[in-house]
Order: sequence, then C-alpha cells, then structure tokens
Amino acid sequence: MSRECYLTGKKNLVVNSVTRRGKARAQGGVGRKVTGVTKRVQRANLLKKTIRETVNGKSTVKTVWLSANALRTLSRGPYQGIELL
Repeated sequence: MSRECYLTGKKNLVVNSVTRRGKARAQGGVGRKVTGVTKRVQRANLLKKTIRETVNGKSTVKTVWLSANALRTLSRGPYQGIELL
C-alpha cells in the first residue's frame, strides 16, 4: 500500500532546497547568490484510518491512508459512500 490519500490522492512531493549567500540588493548588497541546490521530500500530512465504504449497497471495512484534509471532510459526515469508523 503506497502512502497516498485514498480520498484526495495527495502524496509526497520532491522539491528543491536552495541554499543562498550574500546580502539582498534591496538591503544594499550586490544580490543573493545560489551556492547549492539539494533535493528533499515534502511529506503529505497522512494518517492511517479505518473506514467503511459502501458500494451498490455492500459495505466493506478497509484500513487506508487519509490526509488531514480528507479527515476534516469525513468528520462532517459520509462522503462518496465513505465514512469513518
């Protein structure tokens, strides 16, 4: 099972971490220079939760990854046949 939100599809992102040195021109310097670019991972805010999914009148219980945003949506009530347990 991959770490991806079951409802929204959110997952980890690979982004660049940029290291700079120098003083900005607006503050009287000659400008900021990039001295290094490193890849890093921005982790999605995912939690493992148990849900009940209803499809065509049949309900199944699953353990899935859900984003914090999806949890807020499900806390208001069932959404697309999915409810929290």
